[in-house]
Amino acid sequence: MPTVLQAIAESNTLSHLLDRMALSGACLTAVLKRIPLGLHTSISAGPLTDGEWCLLISNASAVAKLKQLEPIMLEAIQANGIAVQSIRFKRSY
Repeated sequence: MPTVLQAIAESNTLSHLLDRMALSGACLTAVLKRIPLGLHTSISAGPLTDGEWCLLISNASAVAKLKQLEPIMLEAIQANGIAVQSIRFKRSY
């Protein structure tokens, strides 16, 4: 009986989704190095689609600060070889 990971690897759709999730996590890792430590607990990785990465943010004041840091975060992501052209900031509840 195959494991869940084996089943995912054998499915084109699911393996593509897993790859996108890994890239989204890599984006988060890249930006964490460039933003203040106090904001780390306010953010989480969202979906990555068509060159746009979504950053999920837990409070409105963090959204405002992170929008100011967008150019620095985008540069960090691109420096890691990830093809992201824009970041979407979404308030998570």
